[in-house]
Amino acid sequence: MRTALILSAALALAAGWRVEAAGSAPAPKPPVRICPPYLLKDEQGNVINPVRGINTNAPYSPRQTCGAAGCHDYDKITQGYHFTQGKGEAVPADMAARYQWVTSPGNYGGTWCSPAPLYRYLAPKSNASPVAIDMTSATFITSGCGQCHPGGGPLEFDRAGKRYDAWMRDPASGLTPGGDNRFDGDYYKARWTDSGVVEADCLLCHLPEYDLKKRNDQLAKLNFRWAATEGAGFGKVTGAVGSNQVPQVTYDLSHFDAAGNVKVRVVAQPRNETCLGCHAQPGWKKRGADYRARTDVHFRAGLRCVDCHPAGSNADDPRIRGHEVHQFAKGDDPGGRVRDDLDNTVRDCASCHSSGRFGAPIATHEWLPPLHLEAIACQTCHTPEKQVMPIQVQASDVFNPDPWIDPGMKQLWTFYGVDGAYRNHYGLLKIMGYDDKPTETFRPVLARYKGKIYPVNRIHSAWPGIETPGKPGLMQPRPPDIVAMWKAHLADTNQHAELARIKDDNGDGHPEINRPEEIDALIAATTRHLKALGYDLEGKRVVWVSNERVYSSGKEFRALTKVEWEASPFANVHKYNHDVAAARAALGSGGCTDCHSANSRFFDQPVLLAAFSPDDARPVWTRNAAILGYSAPAVRLGAIREQWIKPATYVLLALVGGLILLLTLRNVALRHGAFAPATLVKLSWLALTALVVGGVLVARSSELTEYMTVRRFTLDAAHFWVGMVLLGLAVVLALQPTTRAATQGTPPTLGRILWVLIVFTGLCGGLVLVKISGLNALTRPAYTGFDLGLLLLALVAAVELLRRLAGLPRASAEAKKSAQNGVNENPGNALPNRPVS
Repeated sequence: MRTALILSAALALAAGWRVEAAGSAPAPKPPVRICPPYLLKDEQGNVINPVRGINTNAPYSPRQTCGAAGCHDYDKITQGYHFTQGKGEAVPADMAARYQWVTSPGNYGGTWCSPAPLYRYLAPKSNASPVAIDMTSATFITSGCGQCHPGGGPLEFDRAGKRYDAWMRDPASGLTPGGDNRFDGDYYKARWTDSGVVEADCLLCHLPEYDLKKRNDQLAKLNFRWAATEGAGFGKVTGAVGSNQVPQVTYDLSHFDAAGNVKVRVVAQPRNETCLGCHAQPGWKKRGADYRARTDVHFRAGLRCVDCHPAGSNADDPRIRGHEVHQFAKGDDPGGRVRDDLDNTVRDCASCHSSGRFGAPIATHEWLPPLHLEAIACQTCHTPEKQVMPIQVQASDVFNPDPWIDPGMKQLWTFYGVDGAYRNHYGLLKIMGYDDKPTETFRPVLARYKGKIYPVNRIHSAWPGIETPGKPGLMQPRPPDIVAMWKAHLADTNQHAELARIKDDNGDGHPEINRPEEIDALIAATTRHLKALGYDLEGKRVVWVSNERVYSSGKEFRALTKVEWEASPFANVHKYNHDVAAARAALGSGGCTDCHSANSRFFDQPVLLAAFSPDDARPVWTRNAAILGYSAPAVRLGAIREQWIKPATYVLLALVGGLILLLTLRNVALRHGAFAPATLVKLSWLALTALVVGGVLVARSSELTEYMTVRRFTLDAAHFWVGMVLLGLAVVLALQPTTRAATQGTPPTLGRILWVLIVFTGLCGGLVLVKISGLNALTRPAYTGFDLGLLLLALVAAVELLRRLAGLPRASAEAKKSAQNGVNENPGNALPNRPVS
């Protein structure tokens, strides 16, 4: 009996059961914070044990392996927007009013990964003919989108919520692998039963050694269900569904223990390199992002992506916090519209720099007028320059045959940089690679977004579209059809002969569309080509779209509305949030003149207004102040204030200080009878001359001036107290009547001038401090008014003190009495009597 009990207990333990003493409370299960060795399972939940030869040709299923065993909540995890990528989200009203092809705000069905049309778009679920179908849910995976999709969501389930392979296998579906399948946007020509689906691959993010390239190679072969096995390195996959082969798996036994459990080094928080596997290349193209210690103070300090973009239990914001909730903290980028309801869940600058989290220095900015922090984002000053150039123009209307560009749709993209010059972005990417990208320093464009000024990349666009008069928005033709049109013309110029009129007007080696005859040529050729392909153009017309202008012919266009931060209503705007410089390199670290000066980096830097002028196709530029909505006089007024008014005020303040010192010393000397009054006047002027000459000599060297006196930055930082000192001095001078002999008094005329200036300066300062709503038109010039008032107060004070210095000093009654007493009490000090002759 005893032997039977022991045997039963042993069997229970071997089966993973807990044996507890009868009547005792269950022992608490300690939390497991690391992933133990585990058995792989296939899609049906069957164990895969290559050590014991069990089910060894089946690819492993992440859903069944990680989720079905009760360890992780697969369904909760795959609700994250990295998995859904827009699926199931309603299209925002502003997007629906522009893009007729958009079916979601995310990558799946949205504006795709390239920042402007033309690009591949997801076909609707229901279609009348194959002509209306560009990407399906299956070709969404193989067209490149699947490379940066972790699986699950639209890679696993169709738009009706059915798993692709299971529904296609069901006779009730009426679907056949590779068939037309009623032109269904999820199943047209798809082979889901053969390829399987792409389940959410946990190890793609949580296994540092994961091989993303091998995984993506399997997707390209239509080996969807096998991709996770190859990517994790569990085994080698041979054969390709795309080549009508049945893939075979050979597991690598070095990853398994003696019992057949897989042993992997799983981490809870993904490494930076994992995030950059998907975000690095588009980050360069769209945002000029480097994500390196060389260019980013946060990477240099050792911070990780997940420190600012946490998820699950590590998140701060209740919108995304929760066990295994995979809604990663996100910012608010104008070019990214997926899950707008989760915007600004990221740990922003204040999260760390107001609390000291992660050892961050506390940012006080006590020297900066509060208006700046209310109107300007942190990134604006702390990303004064970028070292890696993104593209800023995407022209998708002319074929680009340059080397290193992948054949197909990408040959429709002609890119131009922030400097307006042509750039072969894909050539740079392939030749130099991400790690050896060239250093191309530039200053970001500044634009207003939701009430604050940000550094941004405002992308410009040019592309052929399809307009339906009376219907909101525009449609785009399928990019492969436009590629085919251009290839046919380049092979035989008699085909689509109108395209020969499109020339290289600016001499950069690449033709561009800018002249009316070129616009007409593209519209005519595209119209004829699309009709030949079977496009339904009844009641529609082909147009050429350049930024917000929709051209129905070379000389006729209508302008669409765009928001203030956009260059084009059909192209993205991306904020520059990474590659943050050290504080000592930020705008403002050199004082107010960093921004408020002639040729200011803030207001006067050139900003691309149009990629090609109508005559010679040269870039058209404007000043950043115009993009921000500032008038030229307002900007010049600020420059005059910082470059002339303030320095003059500081010089006069130094003069006033010197005069007060001289007058004080002279009065002390007069009180003690050290010199005769006339002598004191001469000595005062001599001392003043010495001070002025010395000041001029010192001022010739700014370094010497700062060493011997006060930095301009310090004076600007203490500007409020400088103003208070000058106002206080002005009040004292204005209150001194001319009847006071010791001070000689202030003449009535100067006194009245002082009171007028005191009131004017006080009113301007009040407007600056109070910031009355609706009085912005007065508040902004009040800054200059305040400083102008201080300058004039300092000038009048200097005049009055100079007037007093020039006057003959008169001893006060107390001084005369003291002098008399001194004579009476010290007769021995009196001059001897002269002998009588």
